[in-house]
Order: sequence, then C-alpha cells, then structure tokens
Amino acid sequence: MKIYLIAVEPSADKLGADLAKELRAARPDIQIAGIGGLEMRAEGLPSQMDVDGLAILGITEAVRKLPFVYRKIAEAAERIEASDADAVVFLDSYGFMVRLAERLRKNGCDKTLIKYVAPQVWAMRPSRASRVARLFDALLTLHPFEADYFTPLGLPTHYVGNAVFDADYMAGDDRAIPMRYNLGERPILSVFFGSRASEVSRLSGPFADAVMALKQEIPDLAIISPVSASVAQNVGAAAGADPRLNEIIFLPEKAKLDAMACTVAALACSGTVTTQLACAGVPTVVAYKLSSVSHAIISPMLNLDFISMVNIAAEQALMPEFIQKDATGAALSKALLPYFRDARERAVASKALIAQTDKMRGQKGETASAKAAQAILQILD
Repeated sequence: MKIYLIAVEPSADKLGADLAKELRAARPDIQIAGIGGLEMRAEGLPSQMDVDGLAILGITEAVRKLPFVYRKIAEAAERIEASDADAVVFLDSYGFMVRLAERLRKNGCDKTLIKYVAPQVWAMRPSRASRVARLFDALLTLHPFEADYFTPLGLPTHYVGNAVFDADYMAGDDRAIPMRYNLGERPILSVFFGSRASEVSRLSGPFADAVMALKQEIPDLAIISPVSASVAQNVGAAAGADPRLNEIIFLPEKAKLDAMACTVAALACSGTVTTQLACAGVPTVVAYKLSSVSHAIISPMLNLDFISMVNIAAEQALMPEFIQKDATGAALSKALLPYFRDARERAVASKALIAQTDKMRGQKGETASAKAAQAILQILD
C-alpha cells in the first residue's frame, strides 16, 4: 500500500508527521511519500516540493500571492500524478487543497483522495461542504458534530479527534529556561507570534507595545518567545527593526514546553498554540489581526462570538481575545497584568483552562493520529 501526504502549513506538517508515524506502526510494509516541512522530514519524509510561502491567511495576502500559489498547485499535482500512490491525504489548508484536488480531478486522477481536517463550515461559509463532498472520497474530522454537514451530501466522514490533545503540554521543565538564562525568580511572560509571516508583521507592533507597558509595571519581568522555524526569519527581521523587541529572549520552538512550564502568563497569536497553552493551564491573552480588506469581507460571514477553540467550546472568554483595532498594546498589557499581580486570579484562570481542555479531550485512549491512520487504512482496505 502506498500513500502520499501533503501539508503546506506548520500545523498540518506536524499532523502529517504524526500520521506517518502511526501509519507505519499499524502497517510496517506501507510506503509513504509526500510534500511537507521540517516535521515530516524529521519523520523520514523528505518533501518533494518546497512549501515555503504557502502558509497564507487573509484575502488580500491570498490575492497577492495567487500566481505563486497556482504554480505550486501545478507542481504538487505533477508530483502526485507521477507517484504510484493508492491514496492522497490532504492535510488541512482548505484553500490550497481544494484547488489542488480540483486540478487532479480535472486531469483524471483516479487515486483515492482523502481530506484530513474539515473546513470550519459551522463557523462560516457552509457552502464549502458541498465543494468538499464533490472533490474528495472521504473526510477525517476533528469534531464529532462535523459529520452532520458532510454525510448528507454523500461524503463518507470519519471522526478521529483533534491531534492537538495527543501531547502532554505539562511535560516541560519549569527550571530549564530560568537556569539557562540566569533569570532567577523573575516573573516570566511568554510571547507566541504565530506561524505565518503575515501574523508576525501585523502583531509585532502591538506585542512590542504590550511588552513595554508591562515592563513599566513589572520592571523585573522576563519575556521569552519560542519561535517556529517557519517564521524565524520574519521574527528576526521584526526584532531588528523594533528595538522594543530586544527585551525578548527568543528560543527555538523545541523549547515550547519548557516555556509553558515556567511562564506566569502568555500573549499569543490566535491558533493551535492557544489550545496548547490552555492544556498546560497557562493564563493567556489572545490577539489577532487580518488586513482591513480581509476583515471587512470575512467578518460578516462569521457565526461565532470567539475565535479561540477553547473559548468557542466553553462559550465564554476563558482567554481574553483582542481582534483587529482592539489588539493594542495598552489593551493587551491591561488584560495580562492581573495574572502577574494576583496569584488567585491566575490560579482560577489556569484551573478553568485545564478543566475545559480535559472536557474537549474526552476519554483518554487511542490518539487522534492513531485513529486517523486506522480510518485511512479502513478506507483503502
């Protein structure tokens, strides 16, 4: 059996690496190839295409990069068509993946096409469900309720759970970073810039403002930031252009668990990391900014009061959120300050986050990645 995996964003790359590991564990003779990033490469899957620059979010950024994206779609299609894979697994990244699937279908590709991670049609654009049902042979979902949007359209749908809950986010060493950087007992703020270049460029200013405001209130505050390899260059450029960011100790992404273990609170770009921080019980303030054009177009389509998965599931702001014009340094620092000043408030927030993510995780047992691997093998068998 031969399977081709494709991931063009960091979170999907991690998903692909975990899936490949579980597929090999379940079927040692399986052959896997694909397109991905550093995580898949570390799992023994060298990428057949460079995916740098494909982590795109927002309409204006997508339009600007459209020629580049379509060149990459054509290249990916050629790689897949030239392979002798029985199935192709498309990991997340709805916009890129549906266009790639459309090209493959148009070219008469007869491989089994499986989409792993459904578009969030329950949040916006429910019409996407019919497009997914038309293009793919099967769908693996993170949430049990998502099947209701796809099975009536004739698409076989398998609930496998969210792989973000497979890891232990409390496994970090709370003394490793303070000892390595001689921080002693200084209070620590962790900053997470995001995994896309556009997120770094839009949030670096407000984050720098927030850091400076907090330093005025807490002079001995230490600030650390685990940085994804996908945006390390962008973060470095932002720090070089803004001296206020020199207050931050930048760390490799592999230090993320140690950062979570020693931090009092976190300032984070909305994304997978906010769920990870919640699992670790880290009080977190969330920020996000799209371009003004993208926000004007997308905002009326949203059916949600929150953007963070933990808040959506809890139906309340367990993590304070600041979006667009509200994401200012003053607002972010004001929301963070109580976690440093009031141990009780910090403990209450931490307990609520852990309780909510435990509820979202559900019954412990087989990992989501193992369930995904079993579902794929079942589809092909």
